[in-house]
Amino acid sequence: MPTVGMNSLENNPILDSEPPISLDKFIEQSGLSAVTLWRYRRAGWLSTLNICGRHYLTRAEIARFNSRAAAGEFARQPAHPKRTNQTN
Repeated sequence: MPTVGMNSLENNPILDSEPPISLDKFIEQSGLSAVTLWRYRRAGWLSTLNICGRHYLTRAEIARFNSRAAAGEFARQPAHPKRTNQTN
């Protein structure tokens, strides 16, 4: 069993010293829509905790998502519609 101390918490990525934030509060603070976060969760880009039927995010998961987004991991080229030459 690991000892609880400053070093053991810092070295263990599973333990988070900050309490998790509810998904509703994160939506309010980030300005992202609920549908967008649902899509991120469905794609596996954002992992939530289910506690008594409510979804929560840990600060570590938010930081992991932000670092992956900053690295361009989720970027893709925009879809441009194909134009056809229409002659009248």
